[in-house]
Amino acid sequence: MKHNGIIAIVFVVGCATGGVAAQLVVPPVRAGTSPTRWEYQCLTVGTEGGRFTSTLNQLGAQGWELVSMAPAEAGTAFGATTVGAYTLCAKRALP
Repeated sequence: MKHNGIIAIVFVVGCATGGVAAQLVVPPVRAGTSPTRWEYQCLTVGTEGGRFTSTLNQLGAQGWELVSMAPAEAGTAFGATTVGAYTLCAKRALP
C-alpha cells in the first residue's frame, strides 16, 4: 500500500514539473531573419457621404492594414448615441 502511495506522489510531482518546465522554454530565434518593422498611420474620418468606406478602400489599396478604430466624435440624439467620426489606425510593413 505504501508503494502505491509513493508512486502516486512521484507521478503528481512529475506532471506538475513537466507543466511548469514547458512554460519556461524559450522558442528558438529564426536564424538569419530580422523581425518585421512596421509604420503606422492614424487619421480621423467622418461617417457621412460614403467617405468612411472610400477611405478604408484607399488605405487597403496602399497596403495599409486596419488595426484599430475608435469613435472620435459622438453625440446623443433622441436618446441614442450617434457617432459622427472615427479615428482609424493602420499599419504596413516597411520594405
